[in-house]
Amino acid sequence: MDYDPEEARMFASLASVTYCVDLQKVLDWTCTSCADSKTALVPGQIKIIEGGTKNATRILVGKLRDQAGCLVAFRGSDNVENWVRDLEIWKVFPSTFEECAGCKVHSGFYDIWRNVRGLVMSALKDVGCAPASLTDNVLYVTGHSLGAALTHLAMFSLDDAGYRIAKTYSFEAPRTGNRVFSDSFTQRFTRRFPVFRVTHHMDPVPHLPLEAMGYTHVQTEVYYNKTGGYKLCPQLEDKSCADQFRDIVGLVIFHSGDHCGSPLVPNGDICNPIGCGKDDSIIV
Repeated sequence: MDYDPEEARMFASLASVTYCVDLQKVLDWTCTSCADSKTALVPGQIKIIEGGTKNATRILVGKLRDQAGCLVAFRGSDNVENWVRDLEIWKVFPSTFEECAGCKVHSGFYDIWRNVRGLVMSALKDVGCAPASLTDNVLYVTGHSLGAALTHLAMFSLDDAGYRIAKTYSFEAPRTGNRVFSDSFTQRFTRRFPVFRVTHHMDPVPHLPLEAMGYTHVQTEVYYNKTGGYKLCPQLEDKSCADQFRDIVGLVIFHSGDHCGSPLVPNGDICNPIGCGKDDSIIV
């Protein structure tokens, strides 16, 4: 399926909106990043869920105004403490994922999703999207950082519940599960509709948790280099894309800024959206 960079910009702005500080502008859908997304939501049919230990993530659920269906967007962790605790990159091995046979996933990510799963399902029905609906059972799903990992997990639950996922763009995702999880993800989603996992230059997060610990990325990666050029990456762990960089310690020390940096949003910073306040404590 063809990658559309303009569509990716729309989804990147939607993922960025989840970092807004002035939530009233999100609920009214009047923030600058809301407009940048070129995606209209219905004020009054927008829900914001704060979830996880110490509000480790935020989920935006909203009814689309100009087309059938709803948006589900996952924010990354709101501070370093949460991110390190939830990622636990050096000591957490994959644990059993109940929604596909043989699948194992990062237990921290899975715990967060299980804690908010019911809230997301309820919010979708509250804003007007239900699995049994003939028109409004369509979902568009996105997320950045930890939110990207939650995006990949949530897709299984949403699909099992009867929702029809139309498109998914995730940004700067860590590895979420094992090879069986990745293969199952491809079978259930990547081969059925557009699914793109966007990476940027030398961001360390897509390199974690380590492959040696049993983790494998999901397809399909789209890699953006430092000048904003991009390429589609046919391999799961593609050595011509983000995986060309192997010095994990160096990436963490010198290139953490690439994690929030993005050529797909107008201000180049997906973690600090314009037009809805800025909080310098938000670091992912």
